[in-house]
Amino acid sequence: MYHGVMATRVNNVQSIDAKDRAILDLVQRDAKLAQAEIARQVGLSAAAVNERLKKLEQAGVIRRYVAIVDPRAAGTSLTAFVEVFIEHPRYEPGFFEQMLRLDEVQECHHITGEFSLLLKVRVRDMESLQHLLLRRLNALEGVRQTRTVMVLSTQKEETRIALGTQGEDS
Repeated sequence: MYHGVMATRVNNVQSIDAKDRAILDLVQRDAKLAQAEIARQVGLSAAAVNERLKKLEQAGVIRRYVAIVDPRAAGTSLTAFVEVFIEHPRYEPGFFEQMLRLDEVQECHHITGEFSLLLKVRVRDMESLQHLLLRRLNALEGVRQTRTVMVLSTQKEETRIALGTQGEDS
């Protein structure tokens, strides 16, 4: 569930052509890249790129533009994955609402397996993680159990979506 979306509707992936994929690839790599430069690289006019970007935003393909901040530089160098066991599905909507309010929770995924949800969290230190787990997560109605896995190091962490080349139009 994504909130804060620019879009008015969700796009059908099939309608994204090769030029759109090329534009999306460039914007994902550098959202501050000038539209004139994008146009030069994909072989369109700046006006055409502008129109395509607007359509991609309105269709929900582009959800928002962000700056990727280095967690260590921002003082949140501790990363953990938290598995959450919810007692009953009736508690999930309230849990999801709370996750949207917690800045420490970067991702919240409904998963298969023993646990119901998987959270990716970033915090300042072990004390902050303890507070998040004991007072914010485990205290929520319907949370029966959590299991936490600490990240020792990260070899790859990407925000860019691989767009592939299937179904390209020229």
